[in-house]
Amino acid sequence: MLRQIKYVIRIGMAISILILLFIYACTPVVRVSEGSKKHQSLIKPSVTAKYETDPVPAGIHEDSADDPAIYVAAQHPDSIYIIGTNKKGGVGVYTLKGKELHYYSFGKANNVDVRYGFPYKGGLIDIVAFSNRSSHSTDIYQIDKSGALHPLSVGQIVSDFSDEVYGFCLYKNPQTNNFYAFINCKQGSVEQYHFWSEADTIGFKKVRAFKLPSQTEGMVADDAQDVLYIGEEKSAIWKYGADPKHGTRGTVLKESIIKKNPLFRADIEGLALYPTTDSTGYLLASIQGNYSYALFEREGDNKYLGSFKVMDGIVDGVEETDGLEVININLPEFPEGFAIVHDGYNYDGEELKPQNFKVIDWQEINNALKLK
Repeated sequence: MLRQIKYVIRIGMAISILILLFIYACTPVVRVSEGSKKHQSLIKPSVTAKYETDPVPAGIHEDSADDPAIYVAAQHPDSIYIIGTNKKGGVGVYTLKGKELHYYSFGKANNVDVRYGFPYKGGLIDIVAFSNRSSHSTDIYQIDKSGALHPLSVGQIVSDFSDEVYGFCLYKNPQTNNFYAFINCKQGSVEQYHFWSEADTIGFKKVRAFKLPSQTEGMVADDAQDVLYIGEEKSAIWKYGADPKHGTRGTVLKESIIKKNPLFRADIEGLALYPTTDSTGYLLASIQGNYSYALFEREGDNKYLGSFKVMDGIVDGVEETDGLEVININLPEFPEGFAIVHDGYNYDGEELKPQNFKVIDWQEINNALKLK
């Protein structure tokens, strides 16, 4: 009798677990939490996205897509590609209108960046590089005019972190033409590597290391101004000299401090630069905690200019953005360029889909914040 009772109890527990899993799978995700609604309601300017990419290959409840980059083929300036990471297992390449052209199962790719004119085997190539949490490395690939990625012989920089690699960006010094990779981890540590082509391989050397007070991820290098920006997720945006000669001391952007601005709510995530001249323009940051985006001046003390949100329009609005990118380029559909942002809750009508990326006309952002 005791054995029968135990059997019935086990069957009952199994059925209960199945019911809970079924309810979880069928329950729609709340697009905006009550806490986020409260903070988001303070932000009045809004824009809409014009295009969206195909969803990444992942489950609808998985935190999968993360960070985008933009590549413009020099031989075909009308050929523009969006490169997006899937931290569950790869990298996708998309057209400007979001159609997937290529998908590569390279591992748990986290943050991605692009640079042009890398010396390799006697010529110059354009490169796409990303932090790979599967191999604890920075992986470097050549990208061609069709948007296809090609492995270099040994295109990998292995980090010294005890924690897994996380945030990442590239930097090219315009005076020396040296190429660098910045990589960070969740403990707040940052490493900088100089890398170069060496016969059929990539040579690299760690040239600097420093640590922020808490977790970091989003980074962007301003090549022309020799500046590196790093987002300390729960606190503020930091500013360092990008070249290793500047040492390990950074400064905080005073107007980026979360505790001092009611329009900010942790986490600070993606960072991107929109240049208007060699020295002016904007720094764009995703403020994940209330589904908004903050804009700062590129020059001087990086004055805060305002925040906006991305609402439903031709495609659905955007929530919980991780990475983002912007580009200043004159296109028929985007005369002032565009921004591409990760969407944490991707809806097709009322149906939840796997995560993707949204494309936003910069003119909309310009008009929403009444920029110069």
